[in-house]
Amino acid sequence: MIDLHLHSNCSDGSDSPSELVDKAEALNLKAIALTDHDTVDGLDEFLSAGESKQIIAIPGIELSIKHEPYREINDVHIVGLNIDHRCNPLVNTLKLQMEGRLHQKEAICNRLRNEFDYNITYEEVKAIAKSNSVGRPHIVEVMIKNNSEKVKNKTKDQLFKMISLGGIAYVDREFEVTLEQAIEVIKKAKGIPILAHPGVYEVSDREQFVKMCTDAGIEGIEIEYPYDMNRPYYETVKEEWARTHLPDFYRKLAEKYRLIKSGGSDYHGGKKNIKLGQANVPDEYLLDIISF
Repeated sequence: MIDLHLHSNCSDGSDSPSELVDKAEALNLKAIALTDHDTVDGLDEFLSAGESKQIIAIPGIELSIKHEPYREINDVHIVGLNIDHRCNPLVNTLKLQMEGRLHQKEAICNRLRNEFDYNITYEEVKAIAKSNSVGRPHIVEVMIKNNSEKVKNKTKDQLFKMISLGGIAYVDREFEVTLEQAIEVIKKAKGIPILAHPGVYEVSDREQFVKMCTDAGIEGIEIEYPYDMNRPYYETVKEEWARTHLPDFYRKLAEKYRLIKSGGSDYHGGKKNIKLGQANVPDEYLLDIISF
């Protein structure tokens, strides 16, 4: 098996890049990809660790995409696989992307404190993150840690929604790549642009959304993914439906539109009780990805 969607503590995961390699080897995975959010900071350590192991380490990235409601692009992510992470256009874009990410998270913390009376500071969130990348999980962690009375009747999912697109404390980013820009910069880095976890997006027509992304230049799509363990299906009546139906649905679309198949656990180090390798992505995908 392989797992082509993993996060380290260089973004919002809890394992170091080398720990991911060690754990994957212990599970006898054939290949893994590190796809941290808007950063390639962990890739040198990840690739170095992979060189000494019996495992293929694939450099990757997961880019957050600018919201375009009229195209139903809301909180969409694009994974880039097998990228040249030192490519100048990619490095320059990620610098702007990360600045937009950090300014947004600071503004969200300010709104939570000033408008909703949460005991939270951006400095504490950064300390929790322990990396150059701050994400929503870090904010939620501090919301829970410091505000027991305010959050006692709220689920973690409800807190995430507060600070996500459409939420009462949400703030948009000053800079974020568009769908087309993300695809272009991944291709400039000699990588494969992959539509990440397509089944989580709330769109009116799933196939038309995939076709739009394909027309924009997407070359691959994630098939296997633990939908039943993630929003918006976790702990709902659609858990089992999402687990069984969505991978088959997107596999058929991948074949129809001749897209490279990928997949992964979206492992963040045990968060959400998701395990590394849990998505059971078949080895057969690997040849198309490394020979692309």
